[in-house]
Amino acid sequence: MRAVRFTEFGPADVLRVVDVPDPVPGPGEDLVRVTAIGVNYGETSIRSGKAARLFPWHAAVRGTDGRMGAEVIGVTADGRRLMGAATGDGYAELAVLGNGVEVPPHVGDHEALALLLQGSTAVQATRRSRLRAGERVLVEAAAGGVGSLLVQIAARAGAVVVAAARGEHKLALARELGAHETVDYSRAGWTEGVGEVDVVFSSVGGSVARQSFELLRPGAGRLVLFGFANGEPLDVTPAEVFGLGVELIGLWNPLTPENVREALDLGLKPVLGPTFPLADAARAHEALESRATTGKVILVP
Repeated sequence: MRAVRFTEFGPADVLRVVDVPDPVPGPGEDLVRVTAIGVNYGETSIRSGKAARLFPWHAAVRGTDGRMGAEVIGVTADGRRLMGAATGDGYAELAVLGNGVEVPPHVGDHEALALLLQGSTAVQATRRSRLRAGERVLVEAAAGGVGSLLVQIAARAGAVVVAAARGEHKLALARELGAHETVDYSRAGWTEGVGEVDVVFSSVGGSVARQSFELLRPGAGRLVLFGFANGEPLDVTPAEVFGLGVELIGLWNPLTPENVREALDLGLKPVLGPTFPLADAARAHEALESRATTGKVILVP
């Protein structure tokens, strides 16, 4: 089969299409002929080598055999349509799923992939935040894969949603999805006028995450952290957390069958980004890294 792999960390052009042996499923696993592949920003960090610095505890980034693991959707030999995280090559024509979830027939491939890892993350982040009706919620990267889903979930829960994104096009999309207020975090002094918030859903990292943290309501605020897209972790000391009486909440293994099914059942409107052929995986990575995309980026074998 054809698969995309890399032999060294570096820019997107280290990704190469190669011929490799077909994978063989083990007990309890399923082999699928891949029909679509979800591309996540985290995969660009693995490819570039940044992930080893940001997530040194994660086994998937301590070293690499050149395989790009990914979330995929495909069809089994007996006709079942499954999606899940590939146990080996994900950027490939065939993949093995260890815990695949059957996809409802009315949900398209691309919509399903947009609700797999990102939907699961949004579901778990909302649960962990203990979000309540009437609270003010700041969603970073509100036009992205997870952010766009969090905007919808929070608005449905009765929260006042403040969507933070880069550029008017992304802010307009957030408003269409239900955001009550919008703010462009690429502008200096972007937090002025936002006011205190009860919950922050944080995925950007660096100064944006730090400034979001400073908006938390003392004694009650919660920041749910699930990424550092700009490559810089949130810089907050325990003394600051203690002094303000706020909470920092991380996520652990959001991609579970239960979370996936809940995301599928919510009837959310996933935002779909561009689609690339498998051979153009490098271009897909470049598009993500340039911040030029909104929604879910897809590869098609």
